Amino acid sequence: MKKRNILLLAAAVMAVSGSVQAEEGSLKPMAQTGVSSEEGAGAVSELSDDWADYQIQIDDEVYQFPMMYADFTAMGWTPRDTEETELKPNQYDMIRFTKDDAMCTAYILNLGMNNETAENCIVGGISIDNFDWELETGEVTLPGGIVRGQADVDTIQAAYGTPSDTYEGDLYTKLTYEIDYNSSVEMAVYKESGVLEDIDLRNFVEPEGFDAGEVSEEVPAAVSSYTKPEVLSDNLEDYQMELDGEVYALPVPVSVLAADGWELDEGDSDSEIKAGSFGWVTLRKGGQEIREIAVNPESYATIPENCWVEGLTAGGYTLDAEGVLPGGIRTGMAEEEFVELLEAAGMSYEVDDSSDSFKYYVYNEKEYDQCFEVTVYTAEDGYFEKDTIMEISCSNAF
Repeated sequence: MKKRNILLLAAAVMAVSGSVQAEEGSLKPMAQTGVSSEEGAGAVSELSDDWADYQIQIDDEVYQFPMMYADFTAMGWTPRDTEETELKPNQYDMIRFTKDDAMCTAYILNLGMNNETAENCIVGGISIDNFDWELETGEVTLPGGIVRGQADVDTIQAAYGTPSDTYEGDLYTKLTYEIDYNSSVEMAVYKESGVLEDIDLRNFVEPEGFDAGEVSEEVPAAVSSYTKPEVLSDNLEDYQMELDGEVYALPVPVSVLAADGWELDEGDSDSEIKAGSFGWVTLRKGGQEIREIAVNPESYATIPENCWVEGLTAGGYTLDAEGVLPGGIRTGMAEEEFVELLEAAGMSYEVDDSSDSFKYYVYNEKEYDQCFEVTVYTAEDGYFEKDTIMEISCSNAF
């Protein structure tokens, strides 16, 4: 199945591919189970009465979610597909498991800092449906004594109260009880049978005692091999920028900018960046400031110096250092001269002139976040010279 990014309340998280040793970022067992993963169990002794405790009883065993993958498989569940699954940070996968004559789908999620195989991740919940798991197979009970194959809508609402959401379909009524998107219990009561048949339980939170993994300071090979261009290209399609007298091909490692005198402001930068993720960095040089996103394409968490800046901007109201793009396009250039350069090179471009004070040009746009952007000042207040370039930007994402 397709892997998915976990939707956190603040924002979705980006990820890219890679590999990592399994022991990095391994997760500790949940303290509230009272049983360690090494003892081979993940059950609690007694089923709760509260749906928000995210428990389920299957025959005589009570499961507490989230739980460790090793604890889940120790209770007799075997993955249906043997293909190794690697998850990026803040990503989950839905994997089918079998036990005797039953089949369920488990939510396997990685809340660590490094890429991990499924075996080193968390089981954040379980999904049971009437197609893969017949009602007559075993006994499944939710908190409050809600039994699959017996409970109806009234029984569920008497135990749990008014649902967060109720869906009335042609085949079933679905009752959803949730704290947020990542923590919910969904139950489908089918019209034909009149009883609960499908259950979806998820609790995508960090277990108590969670270990997110180690942060490596090892310099990636791609960062070590990065070479700055000696001179700025004349080809308008090359994603380069000259900034404060130095030429950079984008993306550029943070460490390369630091070597050219742009000092990392540790108090205003993320101290560590997850595998395949991003963070913010602030670099200062004299009275100038670069505030950009730093991307970590590696399979392990690392420090910002080992990450990449995919875009640079010069001019405008923040970074007053001189900036030049390939072909000599620079801050302070007249708009007319700039457009002539684009057309002479056969470069297609888009213009947004809806503002009274600015005109925005985008050219050499190939993919998302891969383009040049130029802002021309059109006001007459004297803050910038009218009809000249006030800001330039080069972006080249991985």
